[in-house]
Amino acid sequence: MKDTLKMGLRSLVYRRKQYTSLMLVCMFGIGISLFCLFLVDGMLESLQNKARIYYGGDYLFQGGDWNYDQLEPEDNLEVLKNTFPGESIFSKRFHFDAANSAFYYEGVGVRMRVIQGIDFTAEKDLFATLNYREGSAADMAGSDGILLSAPIADMLEVHAGDEITFMLYTNNWAVNTVSLVVKGIFQDSSLFGMYTAYMDIDCLKAAYGYPSNWCNRICITVPSDEDMGADYYQAELEKYFTMYPQVDDKQLFYDHRAELEFPNYALIKLSANLQDVQILIDAMKLISSLVILILVIIIVAGVSSSFRVIAMKRINEIGIYKAIGMKRQGVLSMLLTESSLLVTSGCIAGFLFSLLLSGIIRIFNFSFIPAFDIFLNNGSLKPIVNGWYVLILSAAVIVTTLVAVLFSVRKSVTVTPCEALSVNE
Repeated sequence: MKDTLKMGLRSLVYRRKQYTSLMLVCMFGIGISLFCLFLVDGMLESLQNKARIYYGGDYLFQGGDWNYDQLEPEDNLEVLKNTFPGESIFSKRFHFDAANSAFYYEGVGVRMRVIQGIDFTAEKDLFATLNYREGSAADMAGSDGILLSAPIADMLEVHAGDEITFMLYTNNWAVNTVSLVVKGIFQDSSLFGMYTAYMDIDCLKAAYGYPSNWCNRICITVPSDEDMGADYYQAELEKYFTMYPQVDDKQLFYDHRAELEFPNYALIKLSANLQDVQILIDAMKLISSLVILILVIIIVAGVSSSFRVIAMKRINEIGIYKAIGMKRQGVLSMLLTESSLLVTSGCIAGFLFSLLLSGIIRIFNFSFIPAFDIFLNNGSLKPIVNGWYVLILSAAVIVTTLVAVLFSVRKSVTVTPCEALSVNE
């Protein structure tokens, strides 16, 4: 084994000009494949982080009476705390449809889509992950502050510390105006965030005219290593509430909850909230898988076909090895050692190349692309390096390449020494 390894290394060094192109093919193929995997993971992680902020975590406990009011949220919270792991974070929210509301500043008005009333004490860590152009959410709890997206702030021409007017219709359809202070302007505007603003839940309830113990959503963030899964929590909650079955699309709950007696509830997992963009997520995964498959085929086909040609040109060398007593298995082992060393070095170089690409892509700002902000972190793409991808992809390429090389050179190593030495290269 040791001698075979030495011979393989010596052969690679001696024929480095022949093998350089093969190693480059392997390097670029592995590098681009890993870069695609890292990039897609980073984009999806950014999407999920934005969705967690907008929807309030990993699970959403929603429902109540016909108008989605939870009139006794403290009782519901007690049940939820006994159902979910102890380290989970629970937060009451007021999701306010702001279609008839607007912000005004010095004669300029902007209509909003959603105003989220947030318990900033419970969700302090979650909102610390937003990328702020100005200010922060540090002092939002119990205040009359507001968090605006950068595009809305630019439309209003406001900065952190400015006071704006919030005009809304109360639950009695009376017009109300509230003065709010811009506490923060977040950079990551997107499908979720551009026409959404965040303010203290008690301040929003007071403006709208709701009692202090009211909410229409309870959000749960579960530690990833303690998450038992939606089906487990669903079964536990059905012991206490009239629950709508688990769905992959939250719209089903909205459309059919009237078929159940009120009050009724649903436990909506984060992926069910993302159903509107699921097609885009699936398309990204499919495209990256196809790119990786094509590159792996190119690597395997290129290396195996090249090794077949190299083995045929080395037929005299093989004859000499066999004439001095080397068995067929020994010759085959030497060639496989060469190919494995070549592909392994190509995988290592490919991993380093993927790190280089991942570092370069972070430099550029892609905020100019419409609706692309959902995949960006502070305007940039942030690939996530995953060691398992490196190991699995490298192992797959090495194994399939060795199998292909084995089939491509098997005829060359079966010739007798006389046949091999009689061939003119």
